[in-house]
This record gives sequence, C-alpha cells and structure tokens, in this order.
Amino acid sequence: MTMAIELSGPVTIRNIATLHQQLTQACDGAIDVTVDLAAIGEVDLSFVQTIHAARRAVADAGRVLRLVVPAPAHVADLLDRAGFLAAPTRDDLDFWFHGELPQ
Repeated sequence: MTMAIELSGPVTIRNIATLHQQLTQACDGAIDVTVDLAAIGEVDLSFVQTIHAARRAVADAGRVLRLVVPAPAHVADLLDRAGFLAAPTRDDLDFWFHGELPQ
C-alpha cells in the first residue's frame, strides 16, 4: 500500500510538527510513502532534516519514500545553501531531483 502526503504552504520550524506527524503515520501504516511538493511554500532546514530522517527510517524498514515531483527551485536553493548538494550521492539526486541535479 502506498500512502500519499501532499504539502502546501510553508513548511518551517513553526509548523514542522505537522509534517513529522504526517510522515510518522504514513510510515507506520504504508509500504511506500509519496510526498508531493508541487504546492509547497517556504521551507527551512527543519523541512530538510525531517525529510532526511524519514528517508532513513523508511529505508531501514525496507520501504521507500519518494517525491511525486522533483524538488522545486526554492527547495533546491535551500539544499544548495545548506551544503547538501556539495557532494550529493546518487540516492540523494534520485530522491530530490529524480536523477539529475538542476542547472
């Protein structure tokens, strides 16, 4: 079973608990989890940290967490500014950008 999470509006430290709760519930009950970032607004490092932790937890359980669409430009900019794209792994590129680092 796949569980879908659709994010919209800002996902920052002010409301990260909501994303954490959604991911926890989805990861507890689903084989695979998809996250749709198409309508996501402002993000900060709490968003990246929460997604990263969920990716690890899901992978450790032998399941998959995927993005429905590649990370939008403002998420890519945050990843770059925070140093996550300095030496990305193939898994990171596949997860965030569906294979290729945006130019």
